[in-house]
Amino acid sequence: MDDLDLQALLLSLALDLHSGASHLLDRPPGRREAVLAALLATVGEVPDDLTDPRARRRVAWIRRTAPRLRAAPAAQEPGGAPRLRVEVAVADPGDPDVVETRFLVDGRPLVPWAFGRGPGEPPERLLDTGALRAGDDPREVRLAEAYCTEGCCGALHVTVRREGAHVVWGDWSRPGAPRGLPEPPVLRFDAAAYDREVARAERDRGWSRPARLIAEGLRDRPGPLARWGLRPGWTGTAFGEPDTTVITYDDLPPADGGTPETPRRQYLWHLPEDGTPPERRAAAALRRPAEEDPRGYPEPAG
Repeated sequence: MDDLDLQALLLSLALDLHSGASHLLDRPPGRREAVLAALLATVGEVPDDLTDPRARRRVAWIRRTAPRLRAAPAAQEPGGAPRLRVEVAVADPGDPDVVETRFLVDGRPLVPWAFGRGPGEPPERLLDTGALRAGDDPREVRLAEAYCTEGCCGALHVTVRREGAHVVWGDWSRPGAPRGLPEPPVLRFDAAAYDREVARAERDRGWSRPARLIAEGLRDRPGPLARWGLRPGWTGTAFGEPDTTVITYDDLPPADGGTPETPRRQYLWHLPEDGTPPERRAAAALRRPAEEDPRGYPEPAG
């Protein structure tokens, strides 16, 4: 095992000890915190002069993830209303690429305790959509899904509702999950603190991949595409190719509404990894449609 593999392994252990299933292992008081600190202290400098794309991804992941873990708030002792922390955990790119939303209640991870059969939902589904926000009407939210599918091995759902000065998580549902799991309690969070935490998590860009930044930019600034008679579609990481971002957009409908026979085209634009940071790569992709017709460089589809 080379130094990069070792540092990635130690950081993966630290991430799981911080907010994953191993956080729940029974240990003497203070032992988990001491082991976590020792793991993070071992993660140090990583090489710059790497040509292998996979190695470069792992180096970038280590440099992003280690400081985020070191800066994360320490676990808090319960007292009064439970305190919620929403974090995005990005797995080692050398393993299957998983980005999940994790929930810590008074410092303890919720999903491994209440479900344990799969990761939290991706932040694009929970944070980018505002799904965790508490409004006047109750809202059912899926927090986690089994590693296979919900239809096979279950999922974890909760209803989020606002009640005066509190936000309540209750009416838990785990369709397809095995019996015998502990029953999640009704959680009542201070509404002001809850709103601040969800807003903080939604603003967090430290974990972002180029696909997320590009999708946000196209959604917030549709003008460059509209100039060419286009509108944004789905943007994400290519399946099986974590180094490639796929951007889709299609023809705007005719001003008169058109007919079902009106020809429409969808375009797929593949952006391979170029070694630049996600923010710079996204900025370059968002500038290009403002400067030239984007129908000229993607692959037409449909």
